[in-house]
Amino acid sequence: MYDAAPPHPLLRQEVAMLRARESRRVFDTAVHVGRPAGARDSFVVRAMHLPAMDPSLRTDVVEELVSRTAADHTSVWLTRPGEPYPHDLDLAWLAAATLAFGVHGRPLEGFWTITRAGWLDVRTGENRVWKRLRA
Repeated sequence: MYDAAPPHPLLRQEVAMLRARESRRVFDTAVHVGRPAGARDSFVVRAMHLPAMDPSLRTDVVEELVSRTAADHTSVWLTRPGEPYPHDLDLAWLAAATLAFGVHGRPLEGFWTITRAGWLDVRTGENRVWKRLRA
């Protein structure tokens, strides 16, 4: 589990990792369950499948990821194109994550959106944006 302090350095590292592996402006969204900048299980949602991702399917996806991860991996984050500002997609996945973690009786300690520009804590609205990130 995380300490009381938010994992800002780990989120910054996630942004750097996304920038290193993804140079395109538009890419597929992925949902991750685990620890930022650490162990995780992921699911990539192809752009052509986004219209089919209804609330039930999103919940099923997150629930399966939660069932595969260790009990102390209690965070979810999305990697998506765009800016790290609230988006309907973020809120839809937050609802799915909250339900999936509840089904497993596990706390959801963090839910973030990671983009090439920065990160967003979807639950609090806190974010960080960089033009040039030095990792």
